[in-house]
Amino acid sequence: MASSTPKTQHDHRNHSSEWTSEMRDKQARGKNPYSEDSDASDAEPMRLGGHHYIESHMEKERRGEAMHVLDNPEALMAHAQASGDSIAGQRLRFMRQLCGFDDKHDESPSSGSSARGNKSRRVSDRVNR
Repeated sequence: MASSTPKTQHDHRNHSSEWTSEMRDKQARGKNPYSEDSDASDAEPMRLGGHHYIESHMEKERRGEAMHVLDNPEALMAHAQASGDSIAGQRLRFMRQLCGFDDKHDESPSSGSSARGNKSRRVSDRVNR
């Protein structure tokens, strides 16, 4: 039994010497060190999620704005006060914007001003008039 221990250590040393600097470099970058083609793992689809989505600059800006507002309570309160909405409502709006679920056509000026004005009024005002 004692003779098997040096043999396994010796085998381990021989195995590690088989690694070239190029193989170590590939392994450090998360690629397959045994593949001969250097770009073989670059052609593979992404492992997490498997789908590569390219965002436009506008989408990145909208997400950045949402992240900024959600990180700053003062900015969240300012947006809530400016829009006449509750803080919870604005938090939901910016969470949806951050996740990409917001409807980009909600803020378009093409909708009628009377319909928008009616929506922004309180329920009690709409019922009484």
